[in-house]
Amino acid sequence: RGRREEKTHCRLHHHPHQQQAHGRQHSVTSPRHRGERAMCSVRMAGGPAAPGDGKVNDKFKELMEECKDWGLVRWITINSNGAVLETAASMGLKLSFFEIPGKGTYATIASSDKLFECHINLDKAQKVTFSEEPAKVGGHPLYVMRIKDAADGILLSCMLQYDPEKGPGQYFSGSVEAFKRVQSKYGKEIALK
Repeated sequence: RGRREEKTHCRLHHHPHQQQAHGRQHSVTSPRHRGERAMCSVRMAGGPAAPGDGKVNDKFKELMEECKDWGLVRWITINSNGAVLETAASMGLKLSFFEIPGKGTYATIASSDKLFECHINLDKAQKVTFSEEPAKVGGHPLYVMRIKDAADGILLSCMLQYDPEKGPGQYFSGSVEAFKRVQSKYGKEIALK
């Protein structure tokens, strides 16, 4: 495959369920595309994934690598039209980057089976904050990383997930210490640009 065609394939691959190539629809799980998808992921993770500011990708990649020992976290995003999405997944998932022409460079954090995927527009992500704060209900400590835009708007929150067998405020072994290590390294805020 030529380099130009490979880049096109990677741009098209961003949709989690299907891709269109050469005018036909293909399932992303088809055997024909598994090898291409793997090559694309390796290329994306191996260096600057898209034209633009590679430093943002490198800084974000480094930060996510530092957070992988947090274990299970609650991923939270709020839509201004009234919806809130919360789900739990590990911080140690695969990270890759891609570009959507006209929209920017995105980071994708995904499970190997693609049942969990999170896409973050890195052109909008300006900083990451870390906080330990009391819960609004119950007052137990929460440990939260927030990805924010230039106006301090929250794009995504990643909050340590408590152990459901023990209840709110009772975290999995080692997760709070891992969060605090990252927080002590970066402080309360780190600029991505």
